[in-house]
Amino acid sequence: MPFTIDQEEVGYIRKTAANTLEKDRVFTYTSYDEEKYYVLGIKKNGWKRLVLTEYQLQTNSKKYHFKDKLGSNILYFCVMGEVENHQILIEESWAGDLKIKFNHNKVAKIKVASLSLKTTFQYEDTVEENSPLFALTILMYFMFKIYKDENKWIEGLLE
Repeated sequence: MPFTIDQEEVGYIRKTAANTLEKDRVFTYTSYDEEKYYVLGIKKNGWKRLVLTEYQLQTNSKKYHFKDKLGSNILYFCVMGEVENHQILIEESWAGDLKIKFNHNKVAKIKVASLSLKTTFQYEDTVEENSPLFALTILMYFMFKIYKDENKWIEGLLE
């Protein structure tokens, strides 16, 4: 699936697989020139995942780790971690959109599609195209969708 900014393709999103990550829970973002490559997925951690989901973002040379904010993750999607010693927080708003904070400053928002089927990514000028933060924001949207699907399944079991 192409990712576009102002109708110009800047990269591609694909589903993939990785040994340390859950099957069907791994996505890649590749820049248009194929120089930047990022993989984000849910880490395999057995039954522990029912309480706390952990994520891994891998670049060509580094790995970054993220996890649900324990307690908050029961009520809404909330993931935290670090990229190059900078705090990242990705959380669902009451409106159902995602807000991305970098060192406690809002740097991006994902307006999740409802009826239009078009999800919109809004970035502050400080976010560099094809940076780890840029790729994390794009790929975390897919983790959010997985979270929502799993919540519906769990709610169905509890009814």
